[in-house]
Amino acid sequence: MIRVLIATALLTLPTPSPVDPVDIAEPAIVSVSVTWHGWVRDKQTGEVFGGAKGYEVKASCPGAVINPAGYVVTTSSCIHSGVDGGSGALFDAAIKDLAKVGRIGDPSAARKTLAERAVAEGPAPDRSLGRVVKVDRDNATVVDLLAPADGDIAVLWIPRSGLPSVEVGAAGPIHTMRDGLALDAQGRLLGLAHHNGRVAQAHLVNGLMRDIKPALGTHDRNYRTGLERYYAGDYDSAVDYFTAAAADSPTHVHAAEFRDKAIAKGGAPSSGHDLMTLLAYILGAVTLIAGGLGVWLVRRRAAAERHAPLQPSLTP
Repeated sequence: MIRVLIATALLTLPTPSPVDPVDIAEPAIVSVSVTWHGWVRDKQTGEVFGGAKGYEVKASCPGAVINPAGYVVTTSSCIHSGVDGGSGALFDAAIKDLAKVGRIGDPSAARKTLAERAVAEGPAPDRSLGRVVKVDRDNATVVDLLAPADGDIAVLWIPRSGLPSVEVGAAGPIHTMRDGLALDAQGRLLGLAHHNGRVAQAHLVNGLMRDIKPALGTHDRNYRTGLERYYAGDYDSAVDYFTAAAADSPTHVHAAEFRDKAIAKGGAPSSGHDLMTLLAYILGAVTLIAGGLGVWLVRRRAAAERHAPLQPSLTP
């Protein structure tokens, strides 16, 4: 792993080929899902829709890890309980029920009416909706958010660390879209798309995170360097960097995949055994020399004792 530790400072490589920004960002892309549970009550008539069990509605939205300590950015409209989020999802469920029994003719008009005079709530009046937020398979906590009308950005946290992360970029031209994420040419996250076509600006997340800010881990930097080496055709070095990234971040499956690709193209990992072998030889030589010197000294002392002249007795 020597090359992984010193290559950045010592290696001078040709200008690498352009790295695909999707390859840079993709390891950090996650699936955010929200399950809403509740009832819809008409505040004018008191009628409650949802039956005995209420409505359960699931929604999904784009997300990306922005700090290896488990911090994720997504759209607040996905997890917000207002009419653009959970309440609206329950209104839509109620409209479907009403349409089935012929109580509404124009779903759009009915949706507007419900938004004006109905409320989505929990098992009792004025109780909050039930909400379960997940990032992939982990339950997530909402750290903070900007309402959909104020920026449509939210920060979540999951109890995991060492996650692959994406760098958050400032506002700029969008190079490509991937799974609802807007990326620039360097693979930085510029925004997150909502189902209505809007793109929330990712840099707004900086105002929501207090003690911990968006950041990359050592494994992220090793992975990016590995991509540069890979696209430049330096497959040996790429293998080392991908191996280091995968070792530091066991969930970094993309690092492992690119390592296998680099090996398939002829890349071979450098081995720390080279240095260890050299050190072993040096240590062995030092041991042999020290041991030989010790034996020589012992023999010399014994020989000196054998040939030493007898000392005269001092006894009269």
